[in-house]
Amino acid sequence: MRIKRRISRDGRHKFERFEDLKSGLIYRRIYCGFAWPFSAMPSFICVLAEDHKQDYSLQFGPRHLRILDEFESSNLEALHRHCRQIKEEFSLKHILGIDDTPLYQIWNQSKRPDEKIRLSNPYDFEKITLDLISQLVRRHTERGYKTLHFGDQSRLPSYLSALTPEEIEEKDITIYPAIAAFGYCLCEMELRPPVKPSNGWKRRNRSAMVI
Repeated sequence: MRIKRRISRDGRHKFERFEDLKSGLIYRRIYCGFAWPFSAMPSFICVLAEDHKQDYSLQFGPRHLRILDEFESSNLEALHRHCRQIKEEFSLKHILGIDDTPLYQIWNQSKRPDEKIRLSNPYDFEKITLDLISQLVRRHTERGYKTLHFGDQSRLPSYLSALTPEEIEEKDITIYPAIAAFGYCLCEMELRPPVKPSNGWKRRNRSAMVI
């Protein structure tokens, strides 16, 4: 898969979109989430995309969300390589993740400036909880209104279904790296919607400058 970031025009307005050069599919936003390992649980990376077109066959014409990539490992070098590959493959500028940890320094240690991976804190990340993610997943997967698509090979459904009500209520999201990485992307989609294209792209569109 190779995604190209393009600037398009709608009259005098400019906006970004992401085009799959092989399939021709177009996405409005793409986010990559990264979560650090916890105890025996490995780190997790996922890429979540939002369709450019709305689905008017469903009420309110929502856009579908799709998992495009997943990677799980405890090897920091392998994780670093995969993040660099994802940035290039999906035309991303940075990755959603928490940089306030000693592991982040080790992760980028001995890398040239142009090789280092920049992590950007997710929008309102302190408010992202297992309960919030569970509610958002339920909203996107309810019967007759399915707009979240994991794909046949995704490990995320098994991680999500394994959560107990007690864990959802009491545990911190960082204990579950796979759910955290996915949650960073999902909450970014939900909590920071893209603003309308600006006239001549004069103002920085924080949401459309996709992470």
